[in-house]
Amino acid sequence: MSEKSRMSGFKSVPNGEEKCIWMEAGVIDYKLCNYYYNCHECPFDKAMKQTVDKNAAARLQGLEPTGKKANIIAWQEKMKRRPGLQRECRHTLTGRTTFRLCPYEYECSTCDFDQMLEDSWQLQIPARITNIARVDGYGLPVGHFFHMGHAWARVEHGGRIRIGLDDFALKVFGPMDSLDLPLTGEEVKFSEVGLAFKRGGKEAQALSPLTGVVAAVNYQVTKEPSVIKEQPYNEGWLMVLDPSAMKKDLKNLLYGQESSEWIQGEHQKLVEMVSSVGLTYADGGPIDDVVGKVPDLSWDKLTQEFLRT
Repeated sequence: MSEKSRMSGFKSVPNGEEKCIWMEAGVIDYKLCNYYYNCHECPFDKAMKQTVDKNAAARLQGLEPTGKKANIIAWQEKMKRRPGLQRECRHTLTGRTTFRLCPYEYECSTCDFDQMLEDSWQLQIPARITNIARVDGYGLPVGHFFHMGHAWARVEHGGRIRIGLDDFALKVFGPMDSLDLPLTGEEVKFSEVGLAFKRGGKEAQALSPLTGVVAAVNYQVTKEPSVIKEQPYNEGWLMVLDPSAMKKDLKNLLYGQESSEWIQGEHQKLVEMVSSVGLTYADGGPIDDVVGKVPDLSWDKLTQEFLRT
């Protein structure tokens, strides 16, 4: 996802922030979204709807609304006034999906695509994982599958798959500056690039552990990437997939004792790489933030060796 530069009137939209749907539709001049587009829970959205209803009720009585909010109409009505090719789906407006026109006159409750995305909000709060074993100092939770590119996968209710980056990768690459995740509705494929992150002007790509359609992405971590390193298996999850070949893909991932032995091997490989540039581990455990503390190790070499990209 390319970085956006956006303006409205004399106010700019800070990079990393998003416009409220009411601003995107042109009903109001300036309002940023701070509810991750979960409009159903947003106090501002509720207040705007109350104003819309009040103005509409006045007009039904033959009265003209007065005051600063007299011209407030529903954002859906504002969008309907646009030429046909500019009537974008509300999820395109909010950046949750690629370009899509609205075929239902903004009657979102009749749209299967809208309902699919709304269901994704139910996936924003994952089950809390507490059973996290330590293997050579790296967190390795029970019941998780691991791709050799250091992405984890967890099977959840309904056969959906929650995905993130494992503790090993996050200790190697350290804190991220930014994160690039696919949009809801996009397809990712097993062992192909599924996401990217940046640090210090350098980018690394990570492979998807399964093939499937993105059902949800973690909007919080795109704004606060530090959460990923702090809680890689809980709040730091990255996306949820509706898998298309789950059994086949899971067979190609590491699980249980197999994943423990793999992490031990990855740790030994890292020890040797660090030693090759003249440094040694103080106690044999992991270095937290290899990139930051061992600058002589090539970023490209680390991504090729551990992320397989």
